[in-house]
Amino acid sequence: MPSGALKVRVSTPTETIPFGRGFYQLEEDALYLPIAYPGENKNHFFSFLESDFVSMQMDREGRLIFIELSLPRRRWHALQTLVPPESAAPGNIRFLDFRQRLAEPSILCDLRRQYVMIRFSQGPATHNYSLAQNMIAQIDRHDRLAAIWVSDIIDDIAGQELSAWRKAIRNHSTAIIAT
Repeated sequence: MPSGALKVRVSTPTETIPFGRGFYQLEEDALYLPIAYPGENKNHFFSFLESDFVSMQMDREGRLIFIELSLPRRRWHALQTLVPPESAAPGNIRFLDFRQRLAEPSILCDLRRQYVMIRFSQGPATHNYSLAQNMIAQIDRHDRLAAIWVSDIIDDIAGQELSAWRKAIRNHSTAIIAT
C-alpha cells in the first residue's frame, strides 16, 4: 500500500548546502535531479522511495542523493499562478522512510516549465529548507515532506550537461579536500 506521508528529520546543517541541479533528458522525457554533497567523491545508494513517476534515492544516512521524474514535461500541470518560495532556511534533511511505495505526487510547473513542484501532500507547508542548490524542500508542521521545488532546469541530450556538471562537482570537491 502506498505511503501518503514522508517523515523527515531536520537539523541545523554542519556543512555547506549540497550541489543540485535539474537536467531534463530530452531523449528520455525524464527529469534527473542529482544532489552532490561537498567533500564527497561519490554518493552511495542505500534505499529508495518511489511511485509510478517519481523515484527518490537516499544514502545510508537518509540523505536524498537523486530524484528521477519520469513523467514527460508535457504532462506536468502548468499553472500561471505557481510561485516558488521566496526564501529557504539552511537545513540538514534526513528521510526516515525507506523502501516504500509512494502515493503519486502532483507534478506542477510554471508556464515556461523553468521550475517544477513535486507536491507530496495537499496540506500547508510551514517551513522551507534548502535541500540543495536550486532545490527547496517544504515541510509541514508534523515533520513530513510536503513538496520539493526545483529551479534552473536545463535541457540535456545524452547526459552531456549532467556529465559536465558532475565533473565540475568532482573538481570542486577535490579542491575542498586538498585545502
